[in-house]
Amino acid sequence: MACLKRFLISLALCFGLNVQANPLELIEVKPGIYGLIGPMEQRSPENLGNNANFGFIIYEKGVVLIDSGGTLMGAKAIEQQIRRVTNKPVTHVINTGGQDHRWFGNHYFVQQGAEITTSSDTLNDQKARGASEAEKASNYTKASWLGTEPKVATKAIAKAETFNLDNSVEMQIIPVGPAHTGGETFVWLPKQKVLFSGDVVYVDRMLGIGSQSQHLAWIGAFEKIKALAPEVIVPGHGQPTNIAGAEKDTYAYLLFLRKAVEELLDAGEDMSAAAKIDQSKFSYLQVYQQIHARNAQRVYEEMEWE
Repeated sequence: MACLKRFLISLALCFGLNVQANPLELIEVKPGIYGLIGPMEQRSPENLGNNANFGFIIYEKGVVLIDSGGTLMGAKAIEQQIRRVTNKPVTHVINTGGQDHRWFGNHYFVQQGAEITTSSDTLNDQKARGASEAEKASNYTKASWLGTEPKVATKAIAKAETFNLDNSVEMQIIPVGPAHTGGETFVWLPKQKVLFSGDVVYVDRMLGIGSQSQHLAWIGAFEKIKALAPEVIVPGHGQPTNIAGAEKDTYAYLLFLRKAVEELLDAGEDMSAAAKIDQSKFSYLQVYQQIHARNAQRVYEEMEWE
């Protein structure tokens, strides 16, 4: 029965039918500024590879989209949510990172005339890992992968730039370097004090420190958020939050792991000991059981060579 349900959802999406199973939750965080909150689970045919957060900003001439989805169908699901609010065209897409769900929907929006912008570091990460990310994503999303053509950003910036979209909307694109991936990029709205953090912030679920991550640089990237002092953060995963919520679930965890691993290294312990670090005070975070030991071992691996 579950297999049949997945097949029918995928088939309906293939033919452009109205599907009730759009996995994204639409939240207006400030007037004209929206978060699209994805499920906190592995990529699947049902979630269309959109197991992350996205967002959009409405301005006089159109819509700026933050991240384009994990598949062609995922991009269409994002557009479906935008159309609940406005019929204005998507004129710009900002990719906040090199993870698949941040940019695999780019091609769909480019076909509609959108310009795709990111930082130079993020673009380099897209180019370096795109093929391997596509292989993994297609395996996870199966029939929902149909028609997906990963396309890297069409414009890259090396330093922070400000864009005045209209008299009321000023947007800054801020490169912050490596963190969860090899290059992360913020979208900051200084007048509204809203930050789209990409995968520098995880809330409600445990962040993942993988082979592509750099945890010490990640700590530094988070400290740039503290300097901005946003009122609202739309994180890469989890519900919109404030600085306190982001610190609790992301910054405090990174600092905790670094300190715990440092103590192991000082004691001459090997990497196997890292998996046994007591991380139970963070066990309230989703996917804790699946990744907490791996996170600690990855931090050990990095710190061993500092």
